Amino acid sequence: MSGIHRTLGRIGRVLRCLRRDRSGVAFVELALVAPTLVLLYCGAYVVSDLVTCGRKVSLTAKTVTDLTTRYATVSSTDLTSIMSNSKLVLAPYSTSNATMRVSELQITDASHASVVWSQAQNATALTTGTIVTLPTNFAPTEMQPNTTTSTVGAYIVMGEVGYTYTPLFGGTILPSPTLYNRYFMLPRLTTQVAHQ
Repeated sequence: MSGIHRTLGRIGRVLRCLRRDRSGVAFVELALVAPTLVLLYCGAYVVSDLVTCGRKVSLTAKTVTDLTTRYATVSSTDLTSIMSNSKLVLAPYSTSNATMRVSELQITDASHASVVWSQAQNATALTTGTIVTLPTNFAPTEMQPNTTTSTVGAYIVMGEVGYTYTPLFGGTILPSPTLYNRYFMLPRLTTQVAHQ
């Protein structure tokens, strides 16, 4: 019996010593908190990178549209050059994930326009005559066709850019969102950017 009491006494002393010993607490806390901190850091990076990529997509759409409106007449070669060079705005993001389309539209009413011409890279061009839905009440009365005065609807250039974003971390877990933006601008030099 005394051997059992001595053994239990030793175990009790060891447990009391362990309870008072705090030397490994910080390490245990770090081991518990570190994975959460790493996940938060990676998540913050992905969100920040996604926002930056979204801004680049928006700026690229604006650039494609703006450059096209600076022509009085464009050819297919000109549009290919505009879209290829505008992809540089997306750097450092891979341009292989980008789709671009430039179209000239003619206003048909306040919220719709008809495609005059269209050209695309890594995407499908819009068919001539297709009706495009514009933002609600986009075109003021002055831009709409008027049968009384025999005026046609105004022409606008629409630039579109799409980009499939792949996150650097968690690409297999997180979805790959498709970022998209489009811009509308009036031709600068003439009422219509003619396509040769």
